[in-house]
This record gives sequence, C-alpha cells and structure tokens, in this order.
Amino acid sequence: MTKKVKLRFFLDSEFNDNATRFAIDPISIALVPEDRTRENFYGVSGEFDAGKITPWLEENVIKHLPDPAERISNDEIRDKIIDYISGFKSEGTEISSVEIWAYNGSTDNVVMANFFGGLTSLRKAFNDAGLPKPDFRDMKELTRATGKKLPLPENAHDCLVDAIWTRELFEYSVKNLKKGQKFLVK
Repeated sequence: MTKKVKLRFFLDSEFNDNATRFAIDPISIALVPEDRTRENFYGVSGEFDAGKITPWLEENVIKHLPDPAERISNDEIRDKIIDYISGFKSEGTEISSVEIWAYNGSTDNVVMANFFGGLTSLRKAFNDAGLPKPDFRDMKELTRATGKKLPLPENAHDCLVDAIWTRELFEYSVKNLKKGQKFLVK
C-alpha cells in the first residue's frame, strides 16, 4: 500500500523589479523543508543583469550572494528545484501535495515561476516529474489570523536566512492558532 505524503516548503527569493519594465529579474531563491532533517535548497542566478542593480539591492541583497563563479543559470536552478523536491520521494510513498509558503507569497511565487519560464511551465515541470502542482500559500494568512509575528532575521534579504525565518514563523504561528483557525494549515 502506498503512503501519501504532503510536503511543505518555505520559500524566499530576491529579485530586481527594475531590470525591465514588465518583468522581474530573479537573483536568488531558497526552499527550506518543513522536515528539519532534510537539506535546504539555495540557488543563485548567474543571469541577472548586474548592470541594473539598484543601490538598495547592492546594499541589502548582493552582499549576501556567493562569488559570481558559484552562480548558475536559471535553467540549472529550475532543474535543481525539480530534482530537490523529487528527492523527497521514497519507496512506498506518493507525494500527494506540495505546499510552498512564503512571507511575501505573491511576489516570491512569481519569482519562482520565472525560473521556469512562467507559471504554466512551472506546473508542467512539476507534472513531468510526477509531482503535483504546487499550492502556493502566503504566511500573512497566518500572521493576520494570530496577530503575532517574529522579529525579522538579522541578515534579512539573504533569501536562505529569510526562508528559514519563514519556517520558524510558520511553526510559531501554528502554535498560536485558535481551534477554529486550524483549517488554515490542514
């Protein structure tokens, strides 16, 4: 008998929304699993337009990035995300759902989709890998429900640090949900 498994990840990304008029230029992305025994995913694009980096990005984001030689293509990031999530499959289990929580969910979800060439391509890549389409969730649903929030991390805008903080905020928020609010995380 196949056991159904629900996966939950916490997402953060960094991007430049000043690179072109109608597009977001993805810089980095991190996925942190709910299961603390598993490794995190962190990818930094070697394709973002460094010539269009704003002073704010330079001061708050770029300083956290690895050396340019360690950055990879957006296609490699896309493939590594699929491999990473697929790595949670194990014999006798079926991944029944993939939840991806982000503090600024609407923006981070768009950035993640950009690594795939858009939301339709993201869903197709998940489907082709035998994964269910991801269910994107916004942490602000929980913080509004509980009225509680954690202080921002010291290294805010390092997307791996922020994704870990999002997992901590999720755990903190779930503990503070009232009985009638538990449906938010089922």
